[in-house]
Amino acid sequence: DLWAELGVLSGDKGRKLKQASEQQQYYRTVKDVDLWLDEVEKQLSTEDFGKDMSGVQLLQKKLNLLETDITVHQDQIDTLDRQANQFVEEKHFDSEAIQMRQKELGARYEALQIPLKSLKAKLEASYQLQKFFRDVEDEETWVKEKEPLAASKNRGKDLIGVQNLIKKHQALMSEISSHESFITTVCADGDLMISQGHFGAADIKKKTSMLSDKWEQLNERVQERKKDLDNALQVHQYYADANEAESWMKEKEAVVSSGDYGKDEDSAEALLKKHETVLTDIETFSTTITSLAESCKSSESNDSQPLPPPPPPSQPQQALVKVLYTYTARTPREISVQKGDVLTLLNSANNEWWKVELDGQQGYVPASYMKKMELPTRKDSIVNTSALLMSAPLQDTVQSRQLSINSKYDHIQRMAKERKQRLEESKKKYKLMREINELEHWITDKEALTATEEVGKDLEHVQMQKKKSDDFEKDMAINEAQLDKICVMANKLIEEEHSDAEQIHDMEESLRQHWDNLVQLVEKKKKMLEGAFQVQKFVRAVDETKSWMNEKDTALMSDDYGRDLASVQALQRKHEGLERDLAALENKVQALHGDAKALGVVNLTATSLIQSKDREISDGWSNLKAKCEERKVKLVGSYDFQKFLSDFGDLSGWTSSMLALVSSGEVPNDVGGAERLLQRHQTHRTEIDTRASAFNAFEAFGGQLLAQGHFATSEIQEKLESIRQDRKAMEKAWTTRKLFLDECFDLQMFIRDVEQAESWMQQREAFLASEDVGSSLDAVEAMVKKQEEVEKSLQSEEEKIMAVQRTADKLIQNRHHAAAQVAERRAGVLSRWSKLKSSLAAWRSTLGQSLCLQQFMREAGEVEAWMAEKMQTASDESYKDPTNLSGKLQKHQAFEAEVVANKDRVSSAANMGQALIDGGQCLGMDGEVSSHIKDLTQQWDQLLAKLGEKTQKLKEANQQQQFNQSVKDMDFWLGEVEAQLSSDGNSEDMAAVQALIKKHQLVDADIAAHEERINDLNTQALRFAKDHHFDTDNIQEKQRNTTERYQRIKKLAAAHKVKLGDSLALHQFYRDLDNEEAWIREKKLLISGDNYGRDLMSAQALQTRHLRFENELNTQEARIKGVVQRGEELILSNSLSDQGIKDRSSQLQSLWLDLRETSAIRGQRLKASVAYQEYCVGVDEEEVWLNEKMALAQSEETGDTLAAVQGLLKKHQVFETDLDVHSDQVKQITDTGMGLVKQGNFQAEAIEQRISGLQRKVKDLDEATVRRKTKLRDSCEYLQFNWKTDLVESWIKNKEGQVRSEDFGKDIASVQTLQSKHEVFEAGLGTFEQDSITSMSAMKDKLVATNHNQCKAIVQRHADVMKRWDKLLKDSEAHKNRLMRALEQFKKLEELFLQFSKKASVFSSLIDDTVEDMTDSVRCNSPEEIKSLRDTLSQFQTELVQMRSDFKQLGALDKQIKSYNVSKNPYTWFTLEALDDSWQDLQKLIKDREVELAKEVKRQEKNEELRKVFAQQANSLHSWMADTRTALIDTYGTLESQLQEVKTKSEEIAQKKDALRRIEELGAQAEEALIFDNKYTEHTMVSLAQQWDQLRQMVLRVQHNLEQQIQARNTVGVSEERLKDFTASFRHFDKDRNGKLEYQDFKSCLRSLGGYDLALAETGFSDPEFETILSEVDPNRYDVCVHMCVHMCVCVCACVYVHVCMCMCVCMYVCMCVWCAHLCSTLKDWLRISGRLHVICHRTRDRER
Repeated sequence: DLWAELGVLSGDKGRKLKQASEQQQYYRTVKDVDLWLDEVEKQLSTEDFGKDMSGVQLLQKKLNLLETDITVHQDQIDTLDRQANQFVEEKHFDSEAIQMRQKELGARYEALQIPLKSLKAKLEASYQLQKFFRDVEDEETWVKEKEPLAASKNRGKDLIGVQNLIKKHQALMSEISSHESFITTVCADGDLMISQGHFGAADIKKKTSMLSDKWEQLNERVQERKKDLDNALQVHQYYADANEAESWMKEKEAVVSSGDYGKDEDSAEALLKKHETVLTDIETFSTTITSLAESCKSSESNDSQPLPPPPPPSQPQQALVKVLYTYTARTPREISVQKGDVLTLLNSANNEWWKVELDGQQGYVPASYMKKMELPTRKDSIVNTSALLMSAPLQDTVQSRQLSINSKYDHIQRMAKERKQRLEESKKKYKLMREINELEHWITDKEALTATEEVGKDLEHVQMQKKKSDDFEKDMAINEAQLDKICVMANKLIEEEHSDAEQIHDMEESLRQHWDNLVQLVEKKKKMLEGAFQVQKFVRAVDETKSWMNEKDTALMSDDYGRDLASVQALQRKHEGLERDLAALENKVQALHGDAKALGVVNLTATSLIQSKDREISDGWSNLKAKCEERKVKLVGSYDFQKFLSDFGDLSGWTSSMLALVSSGEVPNDVGGAERLLQRHQTHRTEIDTRASAFNAFEAFGGQLLAQGHFATSEIQEKLESIRQDRKAMEKAWTTRKLFLDECFDLQMFIRDVEQAESWMQQREAFLASEDVGSSLDAVEAMVKKQEEVEKSLQSEEEKIMAVQRTADKLIQNRHHAAAQVAERRAGVLSRWSKLKSSLAAWRSTLGQSLCLQQFMREAGEVEAWMAEKMQTASDESYKDPTNLSGKLQKHQAFEAEVVANKDRVSSAANMGQALIDGGQCLGMDGEVSSHIKDLTQQWDQLLAKLGEKTQKLKEANQQQQFNQSVKDMDFWLGEVEAQLSSDGNSEDMAAVQALIKKHQLVDADIAAHEERINDLNTQALRFAKDHHFDTDNIQEKQRNTTERYQRIKKLAAAHKVKLGDSLALHQFYRDLDNEEAWIREKKLLISGDNYGRDLMSAQALQTRHLRFENELNTQEARIKGVVQRGEELILSNSLSDQGIKDRSSQLQSLWLDLRETSAIRGQRLKASVAYQEYCVGVDEEEVWLNEKMALAQSEETGDTLAAVQGLLKKHQVFETDLDVHSDQVKQITDTGMGLVKQGNFQAEAIEQRISGLQRKVKDLDEATVRRKTKLRDSCEYLQFNWKTDLVESWIKNKEGQVRSEDFGKDIASVQTLQSKHEVFEAGLGTFEQDSITSMSAMKDKLVATNHNQCKAIVQRHADVMKRWDKLLKDSEAHKNRLMRALEQFKKLEELFLQFSKKASVFSSLIDDTVEDMTDSVRCNSPEEIKSLRDTLSQFQTELVQMRSDFKQLGALDKQIKSYNVSKNPYTWFTLEALDDSWQDLQKLIKDREVELAKEVKRQEKNEELRKVFAQQANSLHSWMADTRTALIDTYGTLESQLQEVKTKSEEIAQKKDALRRIEELGAQAEEALIFDNKYTEHTMVSLAQQWDQLRQMVLRVQHNLEQQIQARNTVGVSEERLKDFTASFRHFDKDRNGKLEYQDFKSCLRSLGGYDLALAETGFSDPEFETILSEVDPNRYDVCVHMCVHMCVCVCACVYVHVCMCMCVCMYVCMCVWCAHLCSTLKDWLRISGRLHVICHRTRDRER
């Protein structure tokens, strides 16, 4: 029973669970539908009905899609109803709840229809409202565009501007009229919507009302503007005429108000004639003023509203030009300009001549002389014009403007009359001023000549000034008559009450005063010239004397004092001649001193000059005499010096040659050679001795020169010292050589002496046998000098001859085997010697006679050369050169005195020669001597004769010079007069001719005044001929030429006077003719330009000006006829230039006719230009409109949105209407232009071009309009298609996200839910395909069929969309299949996840434990520790087999799970990859662990060996240091023995340094191996190093202490026993034997020694006395060592040293003697030790770390 019951319950339970599963799936579907209903209800409840038309259309499309979606979900609702009913039929345990849920769902779905219909209706109404708003906005935009044109306050700045505005306004009115139908249609649509009760009725009504109001306002403003423009047209017409009139008056006002009344008589007369023409123009302009007043009356009534300030008269911007080259005016119509001037350019129509203005003066200048300057930019001009308009005062009314014009016209008339009067007065004034200025200019020039203080730079200049002064007095008489004439003219102008009467009176008075001043200056100048003549005559004499002295001074300034003895003697003789010349000059100087005193009394003004010249001549004479004496002294000194140098040269040369001889190194090879050398050497000795007197005399002479302070003292001393040194060297050489030859003196001396004597005599005999006694003085003196040398050598040689005789006698007495031969040789030598002395005496007498003869010959030659030089000077023809003849005469007189002063010299030379002849001392040259005497006498007589002749000719030349100067002045005057009279009288202008007449009158007077001077010249010429002047012919020729020229000039003057009269009449006619031609050229330049107006206004202004110009031509015609008539009269009365007058008259008539013809042509052209400009105005307006609309028609803007395209289409319709209106206007303008062409307008070609251009633009605009309309339609259709495809693509894109979703569920339940959603999605795809896809394809087919311009893009776009749609369908089917596969996979995957998670958890825990063990450090401190770690590793390796099997099972499970492509296991976080990495890491750790353990075993074995070696050496060293320390402390014996023992220990310590170094190396190795403990020893490297350093310091301290004790014992007197007591006491208190005492022990030690009376004090209490001792002994408180104690004890005993010891860690101390500052420490050791300790301490700290 129980089993059956269990079976029933189990079956019931299974059924309910199945029902519950189906219920959950049902609820899941219902939930999805609920979510969809919520979304749909939210969309239907929206209040967004679109903000614009395109927005509303988009909302309608979305609503259609939503409606389709609702329809699709109807099937899903029905399916849920069937499922609910099935649950009820199957009696589901929760059927009631399911049925209730289904009813609620059905009710919500049915309720969607109501808001759907409501929203659809509202959107339709919203679409109508937005469409209406868009139409209203378009119309308001159009009205807003036209409002600025209708409401514009711009009524034009000028007439052309108003006319253009009127035409534009007419076009605006036509456009408004045609647009009214659009406004009416929009308002009617709004009223209809209001009547239908639209929900936006209020806004519609408001919009309609606003549009109507704006339309009414626009029409009102258009009518108001039409009225304003009509009024402005009439007013601006008046303003244009008024501006033209004001411009003309402004131009004339500048002329009549000009302050230029002429700069001279000619310019004043030219301005007067020009002003008469201006007066005629002003009178003619009265008709224009009258017509302007009538226009004012008619336009005043229309000027009811204030217009803007009228623009200034339309004047072209005046250009500026810069002058490139200076130009001088040639006619009155031209103006003169300077380079760099800036002018105003008035007219540049003519390419050759430009009209310009400078400082108010207008005229013509060649165009090539100027360059245009850059004008301001148009922008700047606009800104400046605007500023002018803003700053200009407003014109109240047209009437006030007319009153202003009338006032200006009256003002111009008054100013014109005043200017005429002033010009007439100016002409008279300038005529008087010309006369006054000419005379004043003459007076000023003469005043400048007479007022100057200059009276002549030299004598000739003063003479010329005197002659000019005489001529000037004659000119004064002529100009005095001119002065009286001028005064009469001035008085007449003053009586007529001239406007400048006061100025004229002042000028007359000034002229009178200048004349009186001139008269006074002439008298003063005459007196000054007379005095200056005397002064200059004196100055000339002084200058001549100075010149002569300068010549002598130049000779004395010569630095040539002779280069040798002969040249010095010649200079001395020349200086004697100079002294004789100075004797003649002294008389001349004395005479000048007398003249200076006389002139100083008479000429006080030139006193300073006279005294200055007197001082100059005195100073020059004194200086000259001083220099003469100075040169004389220097020549004597030079003579002595040259004589000294000559002797030096002789001695020096002889010494050099002798030194070479006595220094010979020749060695005799035999007895004969030795004798030869000895004899030669002895001869050298003889010569040296012979020269001794010459050396002594040379030194005496040099000493004398030094004593006299010779100028070459240094050189003399140098030469003396040189001679002494050479002589000493020679003596030394001779002595050396003599000693050498004496050793060889075994030869026969006698034969050598004989041969030497004979040889010597043979040389002298050849010299004396010569018959040459010298051909010159120098040669004779040289031979005399040689003769003296021979006599000196003869005296020395005589002793040798005697020695030969004595030697021969001795040899004969000794019975020599060659006695007979010796006697014969002796007799021969003595006989030859006697003959030689006789020949020498005869030669001496002959040389004396030759010397006297040569002296005479030289003296005679010098005198003859001097006379030849003077003869050349006396024979020159300088008198023929007229320059400075008076100076030459004075110079010649001085020269003559100089020659006479040398008369004694000539006589002396002649007497010397005669004495030689009389004494028979001429050596056979008596004829030659007589010839020289005769030549001297003849040359002297010739020189004196030539001097007298030159004196006479110089006097005649001086007289001739004065005559020539007069002739030259006369020729100069004749040349000037001839130049003046050679003019033909036809000057360039009339003023020049008048000036020439004035000048001719002066010339006539001057010719008459010079007749007397011509007579004087004739008288002088006759006198010269009578006196037989050397140049009589030349003088007479000049006199005849001058007289003939004078007669010719008188005739030429008469003819010139006639020509000037004729030229004056002719130039008067030519000036009138030039004025008229200049006027014609000026006017022709004005009308010959091609400027016919650039616009209508300028063309009309030019036409008005031309009418005024025609009137001016009629007035000027009478003047032209008058000038031509005067030319005809002149031809009849004057035959001077008949053809020229006829040509000029014909030229004037031709120019006049040409001007008339040019004026007529210009009138016709201007009329045609006005018509052309009126036509161009219309063309320009249409072209502006066409260009503006062309830019619109060619616009590439077709709208980015559908609404924008629709708006552009509507605007384009309005534009087409405007285009029709303007096409008609263009047709009318074309007809007008063709009419002008047919009339023959000169701008016909330009008109045809404008017509063709306008028609072409209209055609282009029509074509562009059609193209734009087509583009806009195509764009609209294309945008509609794009809008439809955008909606489809948007829906597809939204659905693509669902089918492409990679979410296939995370579990079984989520996969089932996704399957239900996909079924609903497939139903929606079918509905969308029937509605949207089908309509889009139909639209595409329509556009392709019509061949749309975007056809290709449309087809491509449709294909892309359909491709996406097909892909969406495929993706939907694929998504459905993947959902089914995912459901099966999730079921299998659940089981695999559970198995993997259990096994992975166990395996991971085991790996973690093992890794932790394997990563422990293997660093050990002993071999036992490393053995334990190796046993543990072996045990773990046996457990790895089981772990490897478990890991393979996990790999199999993971492979099955990964085959399902799932991301992670939901039951565990372990992955096979992570477990595999851990397993591989574990294997690697085991291998690394084995390697590390093996390395650690080897390291421990090595470290154990290092410990043992270090311990052995450390223990050994420590034991030795302990023994050594004990030995040092326990030393006994004498101080010296202890010191010796300590030194021995010190050497042993030094030897142990290597052992310590080896221990340090072992310690460093241990530190590197990280060995910090050693069970084999307790010593460390640091402790051993410290102990070794302490031991070394201890040795040093002990050694030093013992040395101090020995020193103290030896010096202070402390006994050795006492010192031992000190040491013993210290050791007694050093209980622990460390060499140091605590402070209390130290205190007790001091007390026990008895040296200090220290009080007993308990521990903790201080003793001041003991603290003082400690501060001295141990200032750093390191403890007291034995050495301190000993030192303190020494101090107590000796009271000499105070020692301070610092014990720092190694007991280093420093002892200092206070009195001698002696440092007694080993500081270097301390530094070395402290550095070592620093290293040790660092190593210790590193190890402790």
